[in-house]
Amino acid sequence: MRSIKEIFVVGYGPSSSHTMGPVFAAQYILKKYLDCKFVSITLFGSLALTGKGHLTDFALNHELKFVPHEILFDFETPVKHPNTMVFTITKEDGNIEKETILSIGGGTIVTKDNAYDFIGQEIYPEHNLKEVILFCKKNHISIEDYVIMREGEGILQYLDNVYQTMENARLRGISASGLLPGSLKVERKAREMFMNMRKAKDGKTNIHMNVAIASFAVAEENASGGLIVIAPTCGSAGVIPGAITYLKMKNYSRQQIVRGLLVAGLIGIIAKTNASISGAECGCQAEIGVACAMAAAMLADVQDIGIDNIAQAAEIAMEHSLGLTCDPIEGYVQIPCIERCAIFALKAINAATLAKIIPATEAKVSFDQSLATMYSTGLDLKEGYRETSLSGLAKLVK
Repeated sequence: MRSIKEIFVVGYGPSSSHTMGPVFAAQYILKKYLDCKFVSITLFGSLALTGKGHLTDFALNHELKFVPHEILFDFETPVKHPNTMVFTITKEDGNIEKETILSIGGGTIVTKDNAYDFIGQEIYPEHNLKEVILFCKKNHISIEDYVIMREGEGILQYLDNVYQTMENARLRGISASGLLPGSLKVERKAREMFMNMRKAKDGKTNIHMNVAIASFAVAEENASGGLIVIAPTCGSAGVIPGAITYLKMKNYSRQQIVRGLLVAGLIGIIAKTNASISGAECGCQAEIGVACAMAAAMLADVQDIGIDNIAQAAEIAMEHSLGLTCDPIEGYVQIPCIERCAIFALKAINAATLAKIIPATEAKVSFDQSLATMYSTGLDLKEGYRETSLSGLAKLVK
């Protein structure tokens, strides 16, 4: 498995696979072909069907602003991976090169030479959560210490920046008002939600309200193209900040929360390695479901309920996200994505709570099994329910 830095990437919304991935692909092409005279980019599958709503063309135009180029949307040609891009490069000498690049989720791209590698090579010899837990028990270490051992001490500073970026996005989101970009004319709600909570007659601070507001704030920042942390994707970027808000209100320290992000990242990279975090490949269960499992594991870890219970919390969260479809209206990362971040931040709290009171020895399904189930379920989903905006809410709500 690769570094958890691949799970927590700082970047601009609204989509890690449809915005950040294509930007990284364009950067790769420009770096590789210094003698590029013209570039034609053809987007296939989900990138073509929801590219406009995800600002794919806007992001590519910005990245290629100094190079003559065109962007084509191919809605018909079948492709093996739903997020496929073909770059046709005309060089100064007239020769033409073609590069097929896949955006596999979380901003990660796959090239034919695997040369685009901004994170690093595989650093975890263990392949799944079962192997990690066995290693930890054998060596009498926590999952936190295990991740630090594999990643190095520098990972804590990296995650401290992740924490601060999430907090900054939350604060900006709570302060902002107006319409989100796009034809849906969706009003930002986090600020109004925050004001309504403060005006509540009983004067009590409701933790769950604060969690929901934090998730809305960050998800709305993402939808507006703001600076956020993918966790593990842009569309699910509001879940972890909601869980962090819960821990802050329970008086856990920044240091404790940052160490909890070690465990969340591990769950995310296990999911990305053994299944998928791409809504185009496996539906929203691969994005928001994995984010919920990450948040539940982080909550369980920070609250120190035991290594088996951490795994159980992640499993509960993943199991009860199975089958979730990705059908954003008009292709925008707004409906149902923003509200869904809040719902699943709260679900993560419930999963961690259940893991605290249900004996781990009673668990019949492991996290690795629920993850494998998510992947097979995702592949069984009809194409219309995998980030194509052809079915579900996207089809019925106009």
